[in-house]
Amino acid sequence: MLTISVLTTACSSGNQVESELETDAATAPTTETTASPAENNVIITMVSPEDGTVPMGDAEFVVEVIDSATNEPVAVEDLQVDLSMEMEDMEPMTAMTKVEPDTQPGRYKVMTNMGMKGKWMMAVKSTDPAMSGQETFDIEVK
Repeated sequence: MLTISVLTTACSSGNQVESELETDAATAPTTETTASPAENNVIITMVSPEDGTVPMGDAEFVVEVIDSATNEPVAVEDLQVDLSMEMEDMEPMTAMTKVEPDTQPGRYKVMTNMGMKGKWMMAVKSTDPAMSGQETFDIEVK
């Protein structure tokens, strides 16, 4: 009987301590700061291919970055392009990309090799602090 009494007291006091810790954690001020999301101040469009369809193998896309305030093409410091294809019960398939400025300001060539037919997604993101924005495009590889 004494053993049960000691265990009951120990368990109930442990629950009380846990309860006090939860209360303290809930009322304690947080020092964590969160950065506000970057403002999207560019529009990214796909210029070529217009219909988003390419043959399997080597492919080239042209995307354009437009300043949303002036509606004019604008060069950005860093344009990241990720190509992926969802795979059933597997990690998505990805394709490497090479991005370089095109001959016209604000336009960029994206060169890649599309290794499988099907529906791909191209995510384009400007990480330029002054000109940020992102867009995704559906690509059909035939």
